[in-house]
Amino acid sequence: MRLRSIIPALFMACAALAGGVALALETPPPASAPANREATPVDPEAKRVAQALIEEILTASHAAEIYGDLQRTLRDVYIPMMREIIQGGYPGMPDPNPEVTAQLAKLLTAMDYMRKAGEELDVALAENRGAIVSDFAAQLAREASRDEIADVRAMMDLPAVRKGFDVLYAASKLMTGYTYEDSRIVSEFSAWAKQLDAAKNLKGLPGLDGNAVSVPSAAKVRKAQAVVEDLIRISHLEDTVARVKRFARDVYLPTAPVSEEERAKLAAQIDEFEFTYNMRKALVLALAPSVVASVLSDADLDTLHRFVLTPSFAKGFDLLSNTVVAATAFTKDDILQAEKSFEDFDRKAQVRERAKNDGEKVTDEWQALIDKWREKLADRLSPETRQGLERSLDDLDKTGSPI
Repeated sequence: MRLRSIIPALFMACAALAGGVALALETPPPASAPANREATPVDPEAKRVAQALIEEILTASHAAEIYGDLQRTLRDVYIPMMREIIQGGYPGMPDPNPEVTAQLAKLLTAMDYMRKAGEELDVALAENRGAIVSDFAAQLAREASRDEIADVRAMMDLPAVRKGFDVLYAASKLMTGYTYEDSRIVSEFSAWAKQLDAAKNLKGLPGLDGNAVSVPSAAKVRKAQAVVEDLIRISHLEDTVARVKRFARDVYLPTAPVSEEERAKLAAQIDEFEFTYNMRKALVLALAPSVVASVLSDADLDTLHRFVLTPSFAKGFDLLSNTVVAATAFTKDDILQAEKSFEDFDRKAQVRERAKNDGEKVTDEWQALIDKWREKLADRLSPETRQGLERSLDDLDKTGSPI
C-alpha cells in the first residue's frame, strides 16, 4: 500500500474508539461493491505490531482523556448553562425573546440527546474496544508490511510527535478545563466590564489624549497597584514571554525553512521584539497603577480585584500557560530529527507507491470496515435516543443553530 495512507488509517481506528457518537451517527457514503477483506491473509506478526501501534497512538494522543473531557463539559457545563440562559438570569446574557427561546430549546434538546448517546455508547465502546483494535489492526496488516508498520511506529517515538500530541491535549483543555461556576464568573466579569465607562472610553493613557484627568489619591494608587501585581502574578506573563522568546531564538530561527537573508531578518525582528517588550513593560508597570486608579472608582477597583482573585481567573491563565509551555517545549534537535524522519518516510512511500486502482480497493476496504463498526455502534443506541437525536439534529439543520 502507499505508506502515507497508513497514518490516516490509524487515526480512523482511534476515531472509532474515541469518537463513538460521531462515528455511529455519521451518514454512510453510497454503497459500493463490498470488499472481501477476509479473503486476504493476515500476517500474525504484522497484526501484532499493528495492534501495538494503534494502542500506542491512543495513549500518546490522549484520545480517551480528550473524549472524556468533552463529554463532561457537555454534561456539566454547556447543558446547565443553556438551561439557565433559556430560563433567564444567566450573568451577562439578556433574557431571550420567545423566538430565540424556541431555537435555544431545540439546541438544548440536541445537546441532551448527544449526552445520552455518549453515555450509551461508552458501554458499547468499552465492550468492543479489543475487537475494534483487532479489526483495524488486521486490516492494516493486510495492506502494509511489518517494515511499513515499523516505520510508522518509529515516527511515534519521535520527541516532536509526542510533544505535538501534548500541545493538542493542552489546547483542548482551553475548551474543556472549566466548570459551570467558572463559566458564570467569566460571563459575569464580561458583563461588568462592558458597563464600565472606562472600558468603553479609554483609548489611550489618561491625560495624554487631550482630556482632563483627576489625580488619584496615594491610597487609591496603592489599591490599584495590588490589582495590577496580582494580575501579573496569576497571568504567568514573565514566564510565558520568556518561553516564547527562547523558542523563537533557539528553535524557530535556526530551523525555519527560509533563506539566510530571511533568517537574518527574523533574527533582527526577534531582537526588536525583545527590546520593545522590555521598554514597554517598564513603562506599563510604572504607569499602570496610576492609570487604573484614575479611571476606576474605589468600588470598581474592589470589584476588579475580586474577579482577579477568583480561582476561575487563575485557572484560565493556568490553562493558557500550560498550552504555551507545551507549544514551546520543542527543541532544535526535536525539529531537525523529525524533519529527517519525515523525509525518509516520504522517500520510502514514493518507492512503495501502488497503482491507482489498487489504492481505490484499499479505500473501499477501509470504508467497509468503518461501516461495519458504525452499524454495530449505532445498533447499541436505544431507539428513543437514536430517533430523538436524529430528529433534533434535523430540526437544527432546518432552522439553523441559534449559536
